[in-house]
Amino acid sequence: MPEFGEILSLDYWREHLTGLLYGLTAVVLFVIFTIGTFPYDQALSGALLPMGLKVSYGSEHPAFPIGAVLEDVTVVNLDRPSPPLMQSEALKLTPGLQTLIGRPAIAIRADMYGGRVWIKIRRHGDLTGLNLGLSNVNLSRYPTASLLGMPLTGTISGQAEFEDGGPSAQKGDFALDGRSIEFTLIRGFPSFHFTILKANCTIEGRTLRVNALEGSGPDMAVNGSGVIHLAPTMAQTMIEMTLRISPTIAGRARLGLLFNFLPHPPDNRPYIFHGPLLMPQVS
Repeated sequence: MPEFGEILSLDYWREHLTGLLYGLTAVVLFVIFTIGTFPYDQALSGALLPMGLKVSYGSEHPAFPIGAVLEDVTVVNLDRPSPPLMQSEALKLTPGLQTLIGRPAIAIRADMYGGRVWIKIRRHGDLTGLNLGLSNVNLSRYPTASLLGMPLTGTISGQAEFEDGGPSAQKGDFALDGRSIEFTLIRGFPSFHFTILKANCTIEGRTLRVNALEGSGPDMAVNGSGVIHLAPTMAQTMIEMTLRISPTIAGRARLGLLFNFLPHPPDNRPYIFHGPLLMPQVS
């Protein structure tokens, strides 16, 4: 058996060059075989299914230099399959390095809804970890009207990190940055327009905490925080939210009719929204 000093010498490696090359070749072939035969579609389905999500796609083909591309991809919530949560013409999937040591992980990149999305999904025991990144996703191209019950336009970027161990064991945090956001709460009334609208939230189980909500636009500036108790449907979801509204002169003129429904004129006093998310009471 060679001594440690001999192993460090150049002469030793010259004499054992052939064995070293064989070893490196075996490692490279193992990595290529593992990546080349990686069941991308099964890995993606297996990662999403514990979260109550199902993926379907039209076709699959290899991606350069590694990975695969799934085309005509649709992701739905098993409890509410319509409308789909996500649709994309193509998703590029790449296996994570953790896969080589028995911890399935997959990275996803896609252009969708006019923006770009990055997702990393990993499995460890009964837990599913998810990292998500959004860049300039066009909300007007997403079926928000069907999901939220109101039209929504603008672009959104952000980052999120979640860990899912079942409906009662979900936790994570996310930050969203919206630009040129516009929506209408009541049909027939003026819409709300925010040049910038930001939110920082955490989620644990079925409790969503809005740690900070800040927005500004031509009509008003808002800031607030609160808690949303998530339920299987939007109608059952409850809200407890504190919100301060500082309207501009133009906002008071354009939205004056809506402000008349509030318990007091907008000033330095906060509004308390509580009750069902779709029809909260205000005090």
